[in-house]
Amino acid sequence: MQYDLETLRNYTVSSVPEGYDAFLLDKFARNSKKDILYVVSDGVELQRCSEVLSFLNPKLKVLSFPAWDTVPYDRVSPNVNIIAQRIDVLSELVLNPTPKHPRVVIASVGAVLQKLPPMKIFLNSSREVRVGGKLNFNDFLHYVSTNGYNRVEQVIEPGEYAVRGDIIDIFPVGTSEPLRIDLFDDEVERIRTFDAMSQRTTGETKSYNFKVMNEVMLDANTIKNFRAKYREAFGSAFNEDEIYEAVSNGKKYLGMENWLPFFYEENLPSLFDYMPSAYVIAGKNIEEAAASKAESIADYYQARLEALSLQNKTEIDAYRPVKPELMYLQPRQFVERLHQKGVTVLTPLSIPSSDNVINTEVIPGRNFSNAKNVAAGQVYENVKDYLSENKIQKVKIRK
Repeated sequence: MQYDLETLRNYTVSSVPEGYDAFLLDKFARNSKKDILYVVSDGVELQRCSEVLSFLNPKLKVLSFPAWDTVPYDRVSPNVNIIAQRIDVLSELVLNPTPKHPRVVIASVGAVLQKLPPMKIFLNSSREVRVGGKLNFNDFLHYVSTNGYNRVEQVIEPGEYAVRGDIIDIFPVGTSEPLRIDLFDDEVERIRTFDAMSQRTTGETKSYNFKVMNEVMLDANTIKNFRAKYREAFGSAFNEDEIYEAVSNGKKYLGMENWLPFFYEENLPSLFDYMPSAYVIAGKNIEEAAASKAESIADYYQARLEALSLQNKTEIDAYRPVKPELMYLQPRQFVERLHQKGVTVLTPLSIPSSDNVINTEVIPGRNFSNAKNVAAGQVYENVKDYLSENKIQKVKIRK
């Protein structure tokens, strides 16, 4: 079959069993001059495909973009490592829109349905710290605080920073270890990496380019936007809500990511907007997965409304949810965006080749482990029969 995605726009590629999609992506990437967005049904598929593809082609830049690990309208924030992984991908796409070599972004349906922060926050929030360069101490502390870092006594997890005299410890996104910035007056003297548990130095680096730490920024503009949109949506009578009070005072609130649209003036983009010229490939059961996810979102939203109706509307812990269409692409919009991109669909079904279908004729793998329960040599007999059935020649089986 041809591996040119320009030719395969609006095509269905059939007989793609589990695991073979990574082999196809590798071949597509080798013949592509553009980025590739591969949408899979869930997080399990995302991890499996990412691992296999990275193994097949270690030189290929594979970016995994997961959905939040929380349920819709949760009271807790997504895991900091999930947020860090998402921001790392979004920053890469915004700050390096035309790379020399194509990238493959693998994203779950949930991640693609969910709307994202405006691209400008990644452009405006990048800051490089370099050995020998100048660094205004107070200005930098304001920067990290505004961009989602939490001040702690000792840095252990991503998103934390600590200050000890002229030393700033900080654990940014996209690094396996935190950084220790040594200052002499307003000059960066050293940047060291260190082990978060032992706090011992593990190495040195010459520079680091810091990015925003959270999908929600807390600065004067976003706070102003949030206050206005919250009052517009729920009325000024609810200005005693915990989240309203916290954000108004510039403080982080647990689960505030679930009010993401209120923090920004414009309508939020989706991953499609971050990759406007990319080839789009859809894995198996994508439309069904999107419909199921949308149904789940609607159920959680309705549950929040019902719980709110049973509460005293002046209670400060009342949860007033954002409308789903502000936070997520609707299934119809999702399907429309796929087809606008000229999507290539992969399916494990064996559909005969036709005008818009290409059959790879790849045979699904088979698990022979059950044969061990019959007899020690039964595995070899089953493999022999399997090869014979599928007319696979020139393979010798030794017992």
